[in-house]
Amino acid sequence: MMTNNTKTPLYRDDDNKLLGYVASSSTSWQALTIFGAQIELTTSRKDAERILKEKGLLHLMGVWQYYDSDDHDWYPCIIKEAYENKVVVNRTTSLGYQDPDDYKQIIIEFPSENNLSKSS
Repeated sequence: MMTNNTKTPLYRDDDNKLLGYVASSSTSWQALTIFGAQIELTTSRKDAERILKEKGLLHLMGVWQYYDSDDHDWYPCIIKEAYENKVVVNRTTSLGYQDPDDYKQIIIEFPSENNLSKSS
């Protein structure tokens, strides 16, 4: 779930690369990707920061799903580039392989759970 809570950025110590965000709600903390997708819920800010340091960029790897507004359907994809308000994905098979016959690169502006989600 992507959130609209106040987000605090967390940067990697050695090169100042953005790892993601931590956000609080009334009862928990969230570790969020660069573009606001939830990685994990925690009970403390310290735990959310630890998760971002350990998994923030790694969470972007693997198979995701995006909603193609042209086709009105969900498709598996991999993330090629991720920014706070934009994600570039390549359509893949459900195993994450790029099929030359079905290749499509999509730019998702302002990604949300309505158009981009991590596959289980």
